[in-house]
Amino acid sequence: MPLLLLIVVPLALFALMLLLWPLALWNRYRVGTSRRQPLRWLTRLNAWLIPASAVLFLGGMAITQLFVAHALPYAALGVLAGLATGVLGCVLTRVEHRPGQVWYTPNRWLVLALTLIVVARVLGAIWQAWERWRGDHAVLAAWGPLGEPAGLFAVAGLVIGYHAAYAVLLQWRLGPWLR
Repeated sequence: MPLLLLIVVPLALFALMLLLWPLALWNRYRVGTSRRQPLRWLTRLNAWLIPASAVLFLGGMAITQLFVAHALPYAALGVLAGLATGVLGCVLTRVEHRPGQVWYTPNRWLVLALTLIVVARVLGAIWQAWERWRGDHAVLAAWGPLGEPAGLFAVAGLVIGYHAAYAVLLQWRLGPWLR
């Protein structure tokens, strides 16, 4: 009986995660587009820690480069694209000033695009795993960078680069009004 539980419980948790994934994505979009009042300490902490995470990500990709071809170049290109997207995101962010208060609202279309990119990344990883399990490497090779595992690192770099640039620029843009 305990052995059966060791098999059934992880499978049930995995099925629950799959069923709740659309709800989690919807919640991420809803929270990502909500109007927010920034906290000074949290905005400053994000402006330091998220770029540090991007540097650590690239360091991790340098190590991964030893095992996965093109990991570092794809990740670096993704981070650069993410930095540019973060600049665009900060420019498109609506800022409202009230006496003694400041509020900001990220751009809905950009948040939706980034959410859909993450969904495409997850579905792409599932597709790559399926094709590798089938042993059909010719199909993956025909897709070029999208068929390589390192192509997924580019998407991760895009997301972390976006958040790094957005955090730094938002702190800079809201700096004078933060309490």
